[in-house]
Amino acid sequence: MSEAQNEIGVVTITAKEIYEVVVGVRDDVRSLAQDQKTVAGTLADHESRLRGVERWKYGVPVATLSGVVATVAAVASYIK
Repeated sequence: MSEAQNEIGVVTITAKEIYEVVVGVRDDVRSLAQDQKTVAGTLADHESRLRGVERWKYGVPVATLSGVVATVAAVASYIK
């Protein structure tokens, strides 16, 4: 052995160690996939809620204008 190898030491990685790391990575990937599904469901729920708020937001002025026009028409027909 050379002097540099003695200072650093020898590293041996066994197949068992590699297998354990691969299993750990597999579990992490499964966990991430499950988290992604949960996040996608939450995002879809938020999108539908936002669309509902937007429909209400843009529907209120139209309903208000229709109410005002109907009130003016009713008052105009009552005055005649």
